[in-house]
Amino acid sequence: MFKNLLTTLAILIAASTLAMAQQGRLKGKITDDTGEPVPFANVIIEKGGSQMGGASSDFDGNYDINPIPPGTYTLKASCVGMQGHVANNIVIPGNKITYYDIKMVSSSITQTEFVVVDYEIPLISKDNTTSGESVTAEEIAKLPNRSAEGVAASVGGVFSADGEVGSIRGAREGAVYYIDGVRVIGNGSVPQGAIDQVDVILGGTPAQYGD
Repeated sequence: MFKNLLTTLAILIAASTLAMAQQGRLKGKITDDTGEPVPFANVIIEKGGSQMGGASSDFDGNYDINPIPPGTYTLKASCVGMQGHVANNIVIPGNKITYYDIKMVSSSITQTEFVVVDYEIPLISKDNTTSGESVTAEEIAKLPNRSAEGVAASVGGVFSADGEVGSIRGAREGAVYYIDGVRVIGNGSVPQGAIDQVDVILGGTPAQYGD
């Protein structure tokens, strides 16, 4: 069983059309240009022009937006006496915590101008305890094979057999599939338009997936 735990591949499909979707979480700290925390700032996330969630920072400047459906969002932060902050293309994966700290510039007068930045995915994720890769809907749209297995086969460490998953790191064990956290027995196909994210876990399998 222990050997299987090390060699089994779990593919998690976050389908945007299913009710029991795995949720993401966004946390961070808001500071001003002197490094002091900014309390009571409003932080919202938007997708397609619609607000999908929000929170206010506490006395220490910390904010926490939870839960968030997996996807790509625009973050907006505002506070009285501070210049607004906008971050585009923040990727929120399912079943993980994304960290994004905000630095706001103080202003002596009320301004409607926002500081706009482009979000960059960090090289090291504070919440990542597994090996593998997450593929977002935007990245899937650029792949020639957009099925869940085709996307998984594009990840390093997965041997591709005719565009589908073959062996994983040379092991003979097959892949194990989960759709929105529920293990799939039999055909686990999902319409390509419903796939919002594919997570491929090669090692360090979380306890929530058992053996």
